Amino acid sequence: MTKRVAVIGSLNYDIIVKQQRMPHQGETFIADALIQGPGGKGANQAAQCAKLGMPTMMIGKVGQDRFGDALVGSLAAIGVDTSYVKRIGSTGLGVVHVMPDGDYYSSILKGANELLTIQDIEEIAEELKEASFIILQQEIPHHVTEHVIERFKDSQIQIVLNNAPARSISKNILQYVDLLVVNESEAAYMTGQPVTTIAEATETGKELQQITGNTVIVTLGKEGSIVVNSKDSIYFPAKKVNAVDATGAGDSFIGALVYGLSQGFLLEECMKFATEVSAITVMKEGGQDSFPTKAEVSRILVI
Repeated sequence: MTKRVAVIGSLNYDIIVKQQRMPHQGETFIADALIQGPGGKGANQAAQCAKLGMPTMMIGKVGQDRFGDALVGSLAAIGVDTSYVKRIGSTGLGVVHVMPDGDYYSSILKGANELLTIQDIEEIAEELKEASFIILQQEIPHHVTEHVIERFKDSQIQIVLNNAPARSISKNILQYVDLLVVNESEAAYMTGQPVTTIAEATETGKELQQITGNTVIVTLGKEGSIVVNSKDSIYFPAKKVNAVDATGAGDSFIGALVYGLSQGFLLEECMKFATEVSAITVMKEGGQDSFPTKAEVSRILVI
């Protein structure tokens, strides 16, 4: 049986500015280039799942504007089911400043993402029950994210939560999350502990694992990632590549991770696969356009 993923989250139109550095306060700084395209953590994760060939449905909201047209159109073009993307208000925007080493600074205008409601989820609850995975992030209203986790806690659906941007979540909710994915700053926010080294990330991952009781992944950008479960913690170094733009790389990682799980890969195999996929992503400019397809990563599908 083919496993299906439902992504409930944000859709943002990205405006990406490439520049040598961020301006100082009060300074006008001349940038090098402008790239525009589809983004948003939810849409990005859905895009990567679909590009790898996984049946994917997107649940969210965009505006009644040209940005909304572009976002829905781009997802539909790569095979995402956009039947559950509603149109209201103005589309969320992401303004991203990309530095020469690929690192970035990002600001978000919530727009229609903030208008997603519990009622929207309840209207499609039966359809969601057909999914094998639900992926959530934190660019939609917090209470909607928590409702989804509680609503499907007793189902066979695996709940994947990317707590980004970082928000406080009660232990009562986290215990129903099957897979928690956070980067170093999000892990630090959740535990109140600094995360600047691999050792600190490992300890933080263990602390979060004690809360969820399930699997926790702490991503460290170009330093790699750590997976912690009830039995062990394993460090996976990032692949050394010529990084051009890290925009969406974390979302690409999550999409690839869930794809691996859907194929029955062992968790260690999923981590290696997701690391390879995100490495391909950072070698190209832009967000979703840089995400590799199944054909592009076919050389590493047999792990």
